[in-house]
Amino acid sequence: MSEWFNERFAPGAVFLWFTGAFVLLFPMIWLRARSRVVATVRFSATRALSAIPRGLTVRLRFVVPLLRTLAIGCLLIALLRPQSGGAYRDNNEGIAIQMVLDVSGSMSEQDFVLNGRRVRRLDAVKSVFEDFALGTDELRGREGDLIGMTKFAMYADTVCPLTLDHGSLRDLLRETEIPGWVHGRQVRQQEEAGYTALGDAIVTATDDLRRAGEKAIAGVPGAEAAKSRVMILLTDGKDNPAPIRGTKAPNPIEAAQVAATLGIKIYTIGAIGSAPQQPRGFFMRGRAEFDEDTLQRIASITGGKYFRATDTDSLVTIYDEIDRLERRRTGERTYQDNIRAATIAMIAGLSLLMLEYLLSNTRFRQLP
Repeated sequence: MSEWFNERFAPGAVFLWFTGAFVLLFPMIWLRARSRVVATVRFSATRALSAIPRGLTVRLRFVVPLLRTLAIGCLLIALLRPQSGGAYRDNNEGIAIQMVLDVSGSMSEQDFVLNGRRVRRLDAVKSVFEDFALGTDELRGREGDLIGMTKFAMYADTVCPLTLDHGSLRDLLRETEIPGWVHGRQVRQQEEAGYTALGDAIVTATDDLRRAGEKAIAGVPGAEAAKSRVMILLTDGKDNPAPIRGTKAPNPIEAAQVAATLGIKIYTIGAIGSAPQQPRGFFMRGRAEFDEDTLQRIASITGGKYFRATDTDSLVTIYDEIDRLERRRTGERTYQDNIRAATIAMIAGLSLLMLEYLLSNTRFRQLP
């Protein structure tokens, strides 16, 4: 019954029906009760009146309340917004994507080119990731996806939780910097920038996606997209956690195995630009150590894919491929308001009300 009703009337129609019934019926009930109290005709005895034969008008007196009832029914049907169509179509369904971004000191290398000028690896990645989330001419955007971001150097930190508010994500992404850097300029040397806690980053992002998945299973509104979860891990180095006494840093391979058991797919990107490095003083700064084998294993364990980004164009190509790989299709039934049916119901309701008013004040008029 509920499914039949939902297919033929607008969402929330049941609430509107009860609200409309109250709005339309309450004044009538109140006026009728008030008239019974105020207007009376007193007889010393009414037994003699019972012998009077009942005419046709008296026998058809039920027509007046019947007309009113039908009129209210028609007006409520118009209020429920009858639906038509019911066409079945394919539609994109969102997923949950956690971007895991390396912000260690090596991401400051200016070996990428963006808009004709040399930029840091971090700047190129941030620009392409923003386009991936919001969409440009080359990337379609992920409007229906929950997207979050985790950054990592010495520690992993969730910069933005999974959200559909991609504008806020963009603002937080633009503010993300290498430790010791402000607005693209280095202002101090910071120890934190010298480490790459790759295993810790995977664990942190996996936990964010796990909790989102639990909400999706529990039916929490807005969490439906987290039924399918993806992590995009981008780095230019290898696992290099800070040595903290009494603790053991998470191993990236073991962390990936945990993610795989939770159904989380990890795409890994190695971002090492191909533009020649610029000299720093009298010396050429050496490239950071890069562990391509570990990134390949992480992707393989979780059913993802490894990519190598050597310039901005290849970054765009990589994100475009991930975009195409991670789009799920689902079916939904769409409806449109049946304006003609609602109009007919409205006209019929008003006509019945006018007829009821006319008859109750002429042929079926009662005193009092």
